[in-house]
Amino acid sequence: MRSRTGNSLRNTIIGFLGLLISLVVSFATKSVFIKLLGAEYNGVNGLFTNILQVLNLAELGFAASIAYALYKPLKEKDEQTTAALMRYFAKIYRIIAIVVTATGACCIPFLQYLIAEDISTLPFTLDELRIYFTLYLVNTIFSYLLAYKRTIITADQDNYIISAVDNSCNIALNILQIALLLITHSYYAYLIIMIAKTIINNLIIHIIASKKYPYLSQYKNKLQIAEKKQIFRNVKAMFMHKLGYVAISGTTTIIISAFVGIVQSGIYGNYLMIVTQVNSFVFIVFTAITASVGNLCVNESKELQYIVFKRIQYVSDFFAVFALACFTCLFNPFIEVWLGKDMMFQMAIVVVISFNSYVTYFRKAVNTFRDAMGIFVLDWYKPLVEAVIGIALAIGLSYVWGTFGILFGYTLATVVTSLTIENIILFKYGLQRGLKRHFIEIAVVTIFACVLTAALYFLISLMPGGIGWFVLKLIVCVVVSTGAFFLATCWMPEFKYYKNLAFSIIKNTINKLKKGKTAEVVKETVSAGANKDVNRVSDDNIGSDETKHISQNNEDKGE
Repeated sequence: MRSRTGNSLRNTIIGFLGLLISLVVSFATKSVFIKLLGAEYNGVNGLFTNILQVLNLAELGFAASIAYALYKPLKEKDEQTTAALMRYFAKIYRIIAIVVTATGACCIPFLQYLIAEDISTLPFTLDELRIYFTLYLVNTIFSYLLAYKRTIITADQDNYIISAVDNSCNIALNILQIALLLITHSYYAYLIIMIAKTIINNLIIHIIASKKYPYLSQYKNKLQIAEKKQIFRNVKAMFMHKLGYVAISGTTTIIISAFVGIVQSGIYGNYLMIVTQVNSFVFIVFTAITASVGNLCVNESKELQYIVFKRIQYVSDFFAVFALACFTCLFNPFIEVWLGKDMMFQMAIVVVISFNSYVTYFRKAVNTFRDAMGIFVLDWYKPLVEAVIGIALAIGLSYVWGTFGILFGYTLATVVTSLTIENIILFKYGLQRGLKRHFIEIAVVTIFACVLTAALYFLISLMPGGIGWFVLKLIVCVVVSTGAFFLATCWMPEFKYYKNLAFSIIKNTINKLKKGKTAEVVKETVSAGANKDVNRVSDDNIGSDETKHISQNNEDKGE
């Protein structure tokens, strides 16, 4: 019987190791791309990515809804229901591919209106721009034809398989992209390899899922009407959430390109790439635990759910504080070393990008539990409010402050809507307890993060530039931000839980190495985590802390 903690640890460790190598190769590819093709092509890359992100709204949130529906039949080994859900999902994705194709084709005649510059001043013609977009569209279409089987692997708490395949394909084909760029200096070659990567990646996962779940092709039963209605009820809510996400992240580059310029959108794309790559590491943790949280919410009490939520929120707090401090202090020094001073934003824009990441990480625990509990249907209206406020502020402020105004407008929209409505819905309908304590904690963590960031930035600004100094800045930021967070939270039950878990894993690993059983180290390491599983509320090392938590929970309900 696999434990939730064991599954999460395995998914996290394997995903992290593969992504670390993939990260290096991705940055190398980006460096070669910009140096050989220039800032204009870099801006086009970001623009097309955002356009197709908007078109992907056609997905409507079916993947998340199907994943939620799969938790129970997978746990109960109900093969017929699982097969019926996946057959339905495959059909839906084929329809989505057709819709995206048609919508994307309608965008082709209007591409020039999404670029502020005169097209004649750019290093490509309008016809070439349309061909580039068509190839991007083809890549998106292929992503739908086989990708639906990713969902069952993730829902079954085996996301490490997807991480291994994704990272392996990314490393191999990015190296090929670099080679072809160096030989041909052709954007076409870059795009063709991108399409090949999508096809190969999804085909491998499709084959693995078919072998892992052979019954998917054995049962031909269909979903009942009531089951379809429930899925569509969830889909409607997830579509609204996806709309809000796209309105904030998917239109940013489009608005910068249309109202400021394609080069500025390309520079923003460089910062966004750094954020995205760091997100990939952070989100491995939350992706790895989402299915486990879904399992927890199906089987465990509200008291235990709240205890686990607090532990995951602690992780969210750490990443949020770490991101604000490190991004603010290291963004421009890294860009200067990587691409040169011409690709750097002014500090005000850097602060806004960094704070956006802070908010994103801070929300991860709440969103993980909201999605796992299936209560995303209750705040379906929130993304609409967020989208309207965000786009209106972004366009309006672009005339006053340019790129800074666009990003600041989105930040205001997210903070006003997400940090209030999301928390209210989760605590009232999901965890079923008061919010006063949680909102106080949000304020305290935010003040702590801002003070720490200001102090670190003052310290870093005293150091000169260069690769060697950047490495020193990186070490200082990582050590100081991490140390300060743990020092400030060392009294908390969540800190003690993770400290005991880490010591248990390290001790177990050392003992096995001493005995020479190196082949069993990885297996036993996961088992050590399992022994600290979240359902062991009475764990000897932290039992008193858990008791205090439950006592406090009962008090919180009256707030």
